Amino acid sequence: MAKIIIKRSNEYANKMRAIKILVDGKEIGSVADGEIKEFTTPEGEHKIEAKIDWCGSPEMLINLKTNDTKTLELSCLKYSKQLFGFISAVILLHFVLSFAFNFYYTSVVLIPLFLTLVYFLTIGRKKYLTLREINHRV
Repeated sequence: MAKIIIKRSNEYANKMRAIKILVDGKEIGSVADGEIKEFTTPEGEHKIEAKIDWCGSPEMLINLKTNDTKTLELSCLKYSKQLFGFISAVILLHFVLSFAFNFYYTSVVLIPLFLTLVYFLTIGRKKYLTLREINHRV
């Protein structure tokens, strides 16, 4: 039997939620935040994807040989920490400027940020999570 090792990065987004791992459309388990899990699967070509609710990762095609081990890294949006931090800062700035100085033009900056989040929850839902193979060189 071949092995697939999934390393989930430690992230703020989806911290309290486990992400399901699917091989050939069938759920084989889940991975919690910062967890490393090992799954056994028969050798051959397999489609692997990760899912959390209606969002997920693009399908990844891997070819496993007998006693082969593939290590995959699972993460959320590529720049999720920066994106959520920037959105929080802009929202805070907007409320401070609007209540203290009656300056409402910062809401224009919120529109593209909001549309980015809407994109990843609708059309880009298959790009919300990222699975990539880690190459170990000795």
